[in-house]
Amino acid sequence: MSWLAVDDDRIVGTSGVSFVEKPPYFGCPSGRMGLLSSMYTDPRYRHRGIAAELLRKAVDEARAYGCGTVQITASDMGVKLYDAFGFVHNGNFMQYRL
Repeated sequence: MSWLAVDDDRIVGTSGVSFVEKPPYFGCPSGRMGLLSSMYTDPRYRHRGIAAELLRKAVDEARAYGCGTVQITASDMGVKLYDAFGFVHNGNFMQYRL
């Protein structure tokens, strides 16, 4: 599932989440997991809350799908956003438990 942030006819931000199912484990008892991807905001539109809103939409969709966790391999620039949202570092990726 993907989202776009648009200003008039210009795409200024993107986000996406894919769903996978694995055998249940301690960190994700449902076995359903959301994998974030394509998180991007045009540099001219940063620091306006666009990325946070796109992230919220992706996490809400993962919750509605029944995911137990959401993960992303975060860029250095994105870590601050995910930290503020409540993601925690877990090896090579960041994770948010639902």
